Amino acid sequence: MSDVSNTKMNDRARGILGFGLVVASLVSLGFVSRAMLVVTLVIVFVVFVHELGHFVAARITGMKATEFFLGFGPRLFSFRRGETEFGVKPILAGAYVKLVGMTNLDEVDVEDEARTYRQQSYPKRLLVASAGSLMHFLMAFIGLLALFSFLGDPVLEEGSWEVASVLEQENSLENSAAARAGLQTGDRILFVEGESTAAWEDLVEIVRNRPNETVQLEVRRGARDLSLVATLGVGPDGYGLLGVRGQQATNLVKYGPVETFKQTGVEFFSMVGQSIGGIWTIVANLGEVADRIISPPNDPSANDNLETRPVSLVGAVQIGASDRLSGSERMQLFVAFNVFIGVFNLLPLLPLDGGHIAIATYERIREGRTGRRHIIDTTRLLPVTYAVVAFLAFFGLGAIYLDIANPLGF
Repeated sequence: MSDVSNTKMNDRARGILGFGLVVASLVSLGFVSRAMLVVTLVIVFVVFVHELGHFVAARITGMKATEFFLGFGPRLFSFRRGETEFGVKPILAGAYVKLVGMTNLDEVDVEDEARTYRQQSYPKRLLVASAGSLMHFLMAFIGLLALFSFLGDPVLEEGSWEVASVLEQENSLENSAAARAGLQTGDRILFVEGESTAAWEDLVEIVRNRPNETVQLEVRRGARDLSLVATLGVGPDGYGLLGVRGQQATNLVKYGPVETFKQTGVEFFSMVGQSIGGIWTIVANLGEVADRIISPPNDPSANDNLETRPVSLVGAVQIGASDRLSGSERMQLFVAFNVFIGVFNLLPLLPLDGGHIAIATYERIREGRTGRRHIIDTTRLLPVTYAVVAFLAFFGLGAIYLDIANPLGF
């Protein structure tokens, strides 16, 4: 058998093994938490769409893309369509599209020079560089349309409360009274044994005074009123326990087509502003952020100020998989995630997309009205680029550590 045949067989075997490992990892995550698997797949989809934006923009503008891979690390499997190799790598925390001639440092065959990124017009380079963030903004916009039209915008209702979460177990031996009674997140407990629980404090007082008693609960679940029976537990201090956590109640408000687009536009630009403000808050408080990143496990102060508390993809999965979130709240999280990533990627620093936009803009200014193409020497930017990469690595790995050592508790 020839060496070429052996190489092909080895590549095929490695591809099958790699694909199997990726699938097995996802299945294992599904056994741990189905919600975590779904959120992970959503994040992978978002990352894929970001790079798809770059790839489609490159194809439209005539640039040559030689690779389009989902994930990082060694190649697991791939296939070629035309001039582009598509494939998957094991670390599904990102993706990339390889365009020929991104900078003056890239060596390119003479016949491909005309199709390099660096030789294209300013509008074409601007489109390709910004396409990833534009896809994030598009997903956010569609998410907001779905939120306001179908899921409903969660609007706080003054003077009312609802069940935020149900404690599954009162102790290691038995379920909580609320779990046994069948209470669910979002339920509104109206009466306990005929006594009004309009305020959260009313429920606390009634339950505290009835340890081990069986009580009748009048509950509103959506548009239905239910009557449930709960046998209250008893805490170490002798007071009664139901096993629920309360929060201010929300109403899901849906809008008509015109109002939906109006609300979507207002909310989108508001979230863009919030993302810019959040990035500035982190930059302005780097010392505090660094202290949080190096905080010891189970540090009670690690999550005190959420404005300066970085969140990694691990934390995003933890939050998104929480059973305390409604469908509308998960959509809000999806939108906020896309807006933030879209804004962050536009920061004028290499290797972010905004760095390439800044370079293209500077080159266009230098060209002026001469019509002569100006390409900057990227080697001058390498020290700054390495510093940015080092900072992002520290920040990213530190945020992962923080989310594992001191999770947000969603």
